[in-house]
Amino acid sequence: MTLGLTTSIVATSTGLAALYGVVAFVVWILMLVWIYNIARRKGRHALGWLILGLFFSLITLIIVLLLPSKRTTDAYRGG
Repeated sequence: MTLGLTTSIVATSTGLAALYGVVAFVVWILMLVWIYNIARRKGRHALGWLILGLFFSLITLIIVLLLPSKRTTDAYRGG
């Protein structure tokens, strides 16, 4: 009886860990898509920001959100 219960607990925890991994991967992919779209919309080099986001997702997202748009900065400068 104890072996069956232990096996059941291990199987459940393994399943939850796998589910957590899948959810974390999906969230990471969504962050990368968001980084790419924000950079593109702001006139930044989207592929470069995407590559940076592969390694530093949350930091890259925060930085690209805080950066001003190149389009409005160029228009403001007159160029």
